Amino acid sequence: MKKTLIAPTISHEESQRRRRAVEEARAPNFRQGDLHDEVLEEANERFIQGLFSLDDLKKEMRQAVLNNR
Repeated sequence: MKKTLIAPTISHEESQRRRRAVEEARAPNFRQGDLHDEVLEEANERFIQGLFSLDDLKKEMRQAVLNNR
């Protein structure tokens, strides 16, 4: 099934701020040699694009952990 993205409702500046926050959050893990999985990276990208909030991102990650994804 093909995903259709809706135009972001956040500004370019907000998107860049979110991208920097995500990169800073994952940097320590990368330095330790950990790689994030596809589920996390897809969720991060949707957050950066403004498709959902930080609370939504947290909920999705909790559910992924509970589902062992």
